Amino acid sequence: MPEPFDAIGFQINDDASYKALAEQAHQLGALSKAHRVQGTLHGCCWSLGSGLEVWTVLYESAKGMFYADCRPAFRGQRMLAFYPWEILEYEEDGEAIVRGAVLDSPLEFMFALQNITEINPLDFRERPITAVVAGLAYRARISTRKLKPVFEPLKDRPGHRKTTDTDYTIRGQILSWRKIHNPRTEENLLCVDVDAGKIKIEVVINRTELKGELKSGAWLSAEAWLQGHIVTDRELMARYEGVDRDVPPGDWWIKLRRDH
Repeated sequence: MPEPFDAIGFQINDDASYKALAEQAHQLGALSKAHRVQGTLHGCCWSLGSGLEVWTVLYESAKGMFYADCRPAFRGQRMLAFYPWEILEYEEDGEAIVRGAVLDSPLEFMFALQNITEINPLDFRERPITAVVAGLAYRARISTRKLKPVFEPLKDRPGHRKTTDTDYTIRGQILSWRKIHNPRTEENLLCVDVDAGKIKIEVVINRTELKGELKSGAWLSAEAWLQGHIVTDRELMARYEGVDRDVPPGDWWIKLRRDH
C-alpha cells in the first residue's frame, strides 16, 4: 500500500525522508501537548495552507522522549456529528482512532484522529462530538458510468486483508472539486467532494495519481486513509454566521418552548 503522504504532495520513500519531514514539521509547526498517566504526548501541527498539514507526535515518559509518529493531514470542510463514540489511544505510538456512529444515521465508521493533543476528550463526555473527516487517497480513478455507491472498510474487499481499520473504499458521484497547491513541494492536488450514498465526504488526491478526467456528474472510485479532527466548541462558535433568514421566525422559538 502506498504512503498517504503522497495525497498531500510529499514523496516519502524511505526512513530518511520520513525523519527529515518529521524534523522540518517539528521546527515549523505549532506545538501542543496532552498529559497521560504514563507520560506526555507532544503534538506539532505544521500548517501548509488550504487545509494541508503535517503532524508529528513525540512521546515523553520517565525513560525519555522520542518521535512516535509523523503523518499527513487535511482539515476539510465537511463536518459530522458522532454519538455514541469512543477514542482508542495508542500512547507510545502517538496514535489515536475515533470510532463512532454518525448522529441520526445507521452509519458507523473509524478514522485516525489527528489533533488528540489539541483537545481534552473529557470535555466531550456524554455528548456528541463534531469532527471534520476526509480521506487521503492512495489511488483513485474517474468513471463516466453510473456505479453503485460504496463506503466500507478496505479490509472487507478481496485481497486487502493487511490494511488498517481506517483504510476505506469510497465510490460515489462527484459533487464538486477544488484545486489545492502544496507550496513546499509545488505538487498539484485535488479535493473532491463525493456522494458515496451513506456519506458525503471529501477525498484529497495527488493529481498525478488520479486516472481519468474530472467531470461534473462523473463517479470517483478511491482507496483512502480516513483521518479527521475533532472540532472544539470555540471553533464551532467561530463558524457561526448569524441567523438563517430562510427559516421561519416561529421556528426559532420551538426549541425554547416548555411543556406545562
